[in-house]
Amino acid sequence: MSKVSNKKVSEFWNENPVAAEGIEFEPGSPEFYARFDTIREADDCEPYTYSDLIHGYTRSSGKTVLDIGCGNGYVLSRYAMQGATVEGVDITDTAVNLSRKRFELAGLKGHFQTTDGDTLPFPDNHFDIVCSMGVLHHIEDPRPMIKEIYRVLKPGGQIILMLYYRYSWKTVVIMRLKRLFHPNYRGKTQQEALNMNDGDDCPLALVYSKKEAQELLSAFENHKFRLNQLSWKQLLLIPPLAKILTPILPSCNNSIFARLMGWNLYIDARKQR
Repeated sequence: MSKVSNKKVSEFWNENPVAAEGIEFEPGSPEFYARFDTIREADDCEPYTYSDLIHGYTRSSGKTVLDIGCGNGYVLSRYAMQGATVEGVDITDTAVNLSRKRFELAGLKGHFQTTDGDTLPFPDNHFDIVCSMGVLHHIEDPRPMIKEIYRVLKPGGQIILMLYYRYSWKTVVIMRLKRLFHPNYRGKTQQEALNMNDGDDCPLALVYSKKEAQELLSAFENHKFRLNQLSWKQLLLIPPLAKILTPILPSCNNSIFARLMGWNLYIDARKQR
């Protein structure tokens, strides 16, 4: 594969705001944000209770928080609601504008700006928390941004990332089955199939093992990993069977299957003091 530039990534996400294709309401409308939040907090996505475990929203009052790839402001709004001082950056103007609109509608305070994907317009040792959820795996080389995150974090500050997991059920089983049986995926390489997870024209979606993620964050310490995001529909593979069993089964996201082969790999680490 040829190298995928940040410019190409930016062009795709400018035209395809996260989850907007599956939402019938105009992006930036109150109905759009309400529907997005419902999807985001559904049991087969990232339930709010689990997100609080990852982000520590309820423990963030008085902290300074940066979200890299702020999307439409969902994550930062949860921090802001708890009294954190928040900043959001994104590689697209679309996301920055959607985030600003969400905060305006909710009466929240936050600052948002567009960045180039490799640099951060903030001073050294500035933030208590830097998070980036489902973003850096769309960048060919995230190392410059990781270096920047380290720079802008305070000593002892926390980095929270979500990357796609190399050994997830989706990667190991579903994508391979799609390449065999789904007409849109036949003839595709595994990497091409992974890219299509975020839209047929998505230029890049990389996957990471825990070891690869730790190597990426080698400048940090106290690495902790969690896996999540696996539904019974995905695990059982047969839609009619999943439809019957899902209502009577406990949450798949809280199951051992999700903890072993979930699609979302969460990494929590600290900048050295």
